[in-house]
Amino acid sequence: MQIQIIDWVLIGFYMIFMIVIGAYFKTSNSMSDYAVADKKLGLSVLVATLLATGIGGGVLTGSTGNAFAQGVVEIPKLAVLFCINIFTALFLAKKMRNIGGFTAPEMLGRVYGRHCQALGGLFCAIYLIGTGPAMQSIALGTCLHLMLGIDMKVGMIIGMIIILLYTLSSGMWGVAMTDYVQFVFLTLGVVIAAGSAFYRAGGWEGIVAAAPASHFEVDLSSAVKIVCATALPTLIDGNRYSRFFSAKDAKTARLSTLIVAFPWLIIAFMSMIMGLSAVVLLPANTAKDMVFATLLTTFLPTGIRGVCVAALMAAIMSTADSYMLTGATNISVDIYKNLINPNATDKQMVMVTKASVLAIGLMGLGFAILVPDIMSVWTLSSTAYVGGCLVPMLYGLFSKRKKSYTAALIAIIIGGSFAVCCEIMGFVWFNLPPIVYGILISALLMLIITPFAKDAREINLSQNQS
Repeated sequence: MQIQIIDWVLIGFYMIFMIVIGAYFKTSNSMSDYAVADKKLGLSVLVATLLATGIGGGVLTGSTGNAFAQGVVEIPKLAVLFCINIFTALFLAKKMRNIGGFTAPEMLGRVYGRHCQALGGLFCAIYLIGTGPAMQSIALGTCLHLMLGIDMKVGMIIGMIIILLYTLSSGMWGVAMTDYVQFVFLTLGVVIAAGSAFYRAGGWEGIVAAAPASHFEVDLSSAVKIVCATALPTLIDGNRYSRFFSAKDAKTARLSTLIVAFPWLIIAFMSMIMGLSAVVLLPANTAKDMVFATLLTTFLPTGIRGVCVAALMAAIMSTADSYMLTGATNISVDIYKNLINPNATDKQMVMVTKASVLAIGLMGLGFAILVPDIMSVWTLSSTAYVGGCLVPMLYGLFSKRKKSYTAALIAIIIGGSFAVCCEIMGFVWFNLPPIVYGILISALLMLIITPFAKDAREINLSQNQS
């Protein structure tokens, strides 16, 4: 079934509306205004932007595809992510808002020193390039390919141009306000699409009758890999932390994160149901990254189809713009101002951040063209950041014991690098994904080196004096 004129009108109106909103909320030359909305986001906007960025093209396209290919393998991830969301709300959101700043790795700088911050910022930016513009380009290219029949790479380029247009002009205010609109489209579209697919598949009875028995068994190795690639990064997700920094106060940061945990779980579960329904509705040889968009363009009536396709685009664009802005802030704050130009003015910082948004968008697009598989991009991009930085960041936030600059720096470098090398070479030990090796090595190095190294406070003092 082809996209009809009314669907195109709805989709076109939506895309133009996003650009107009981005242009309307054009920010000043203040870095605080551009990167963290001058720390003034209220509860409703914060809830909308957290949910819109949390349910991106990776969740809708990737999770639906995983459920289509492997059944209920997504359930452990949903359970772990829900627990992480609650933990983040109760113990991280308020703490990070009170610490303040622009980026998650700034905490590494305050605890361990500026070189740890720069390295953490680099790894965080790489993670955000992969999970943001790269992964979302694949999802958007897939969607435009199915609707227009154009080459996927051309679709990726068109989508990236649109996202760059409003992200460059508006910063966090525009991103947050476009997320507010995208949140509405996203929720409405997913509910309609999931309900329609489930009904057409014959409900749960139809799914059970058509799907192979293996779809209702959880493969532990696959589940662990998915959890490590998609759930663990949220503990130190720079994009989420930027929302905490943008909240008007610590209470708003905590409450919004707690509220988001429940609708996120429902929408993510609906994505899995769509994937299982697709087992009944689509040919077995359908590429898993095509499943969600194929369901939308094939089985929904005219008009409703346009709303749901716009919902998919909303999910993709809201994640891409946010991750691009946060990754760009990593470059300008954690690397440029931290190491290159400590006396940079606000105007210079905004200029560097905008240039970095453009660079990250183009690098993400290139990454997507080279590795056109959502889960592969997600896994590879999260490996270095989580493998190297998870332990030092959480230790720095929660431990009251001695902190070591040397231990943290070595743990970040070796933990992250080892995990990436294992991922690229396909090394597997005890059926555990490489990201786990990175975390374990990072933790071991922190444990062994910290007692014998200088206290990080002494090194920070000497760095500040120099």
